[in-house]
Amino acid sequence: MLRIIGRAMGVALAASGGAALIAGPAWAGSPDVRNVPGEYESWVRQAAVTCDAVNGPLLAAQIEQESEWNPDAVSSIGAEGIAQFLPGTWAAYGTDANGNGWTSPFDPPDAIIAQGRYMCDLVSQVSTVPVDLTTALLWGYNAGPVATTEANGRPPTAEAEHYARRITTELIPKYTP
Repeated sequence: MLRIIGRAMGVALAASGGAALIAGPAWAGSPDVRNVPGEYESWVRQAAVTCDAVNGPLLAAQIEQESEWNPDAVSSIGAEGIAQFLPGTWAAYGTDANGNGWTSPFDPPDAIIAQGRYMCDLVSQVSTVPVDLTTALLWGYNAGPVATTEANGRPPTAEAEHYARRITTELIPKYTP
């Protein structure tokens, strides 16, 4: 469990297991977001308040990186939908967010809400990785939490390193109000 212990330079400081961590920007857990396609904005805002470690700009930036907002995207390894869930991960986190009677990674509301839930669950799985929490979360989402923790502060893969760097330096600012 993360506990916010202070703020410095616009970043939330948190404690977990006796160690101080960089939990993310001071706006962590905020639904405020800009530049999100209109049909998805309310879902990103809703997913952004799932826990304090995620926020609207982070989730929106991930979606752009994962699928470029394409709800029908399928990757070469079988990740599906706007948030690019692998079938096993979808089975654990997918939910009928919009109440339409079906659950699908190709249904943007379902996928965006599941993305927020998965990112929040990753907090407990990667919070001991000795890097800032946002980077650890992004590595965990991209390469998996086991690979992320086993890498012990190093990028688990070159792809995960590029993924986190692009999201944090280029895409999050695009979606930050």
